[in-house]
Amino acid sequence: MTSLEDHPAAEPTNWRSLAIKTGIGAVAGALAAIGLMELIDSGALGALDTSREIAALVGMLYLMTAGVVGFGLVSPDAGSRLLNVEDADELREMRPMLRWSVLGTASIAVILFIAAFAAPAGPIGAPVALALVTILFLLACYTGHRQRAHTDELMRAVSLEGTSAAFYLTVVVGGGWALLAHLGYLAGPEPLDWLTMFASLMLLGCFVITIQRGLIRRS
Repeated sequence: MTSLEDHPAAEPTNWRSLAIKTGIGAVAGALAAIGLMELIDSGALGALDTSREIAALVGMLYLMTAGVVGFGLVSPDAGSRLLNVEDADELREMRPMLRWSVLGTASIAVILFIAAFAAPAGPIGAPVALALVTILFLLACYTGHRQRAHTDELMRAVSLEGTSAAFYLTVVVGGGWALLAHLGYLAGPEPLDWLTMFASLMLLGCFVITIQRGLIRRS
């Protein structure tokens, strides 16, 4: 496995590659969000408030992330053009880790969907939602444990830094929001808002650390 000492110095971020991949992801995400919002607006999933809608949208983001990585596992040649890897061979080498990553990411996506569509506003009963979320949360923890067994020292460090960044972002965003609500400047976060923040800021934290370390491939 690669150690931090053996890893070469990070190259400057390839902003062109980052912009292209981000643009493709943004277009795909926008189309998926439009479809999801049309389904929500139809009333088929109940009368959902803004907190539930945002949770569902973040769940869609996680599901798309899992889908893209899963596509890369099935078709490494095509997937290497979309994912942040050197080439198809590197993607094949990462398969043991990425399989668990896909499963864990998809589990978080489904957790957010269940929470968004749970009673009393949604069609999923509260006991069923609680049971399913508990199972999926344990599954996500298990996949994270298995994933770490296939990661090198560098990736473990990046994961730790991403988690730390997500924690501080949550303190700033969630804590700041709660303080402003406490002082009467705006409405406080709903319980579901916290779950959504944990999930969304985890993605953002990892993204920030990836750029900070110069790990965007020059392709």
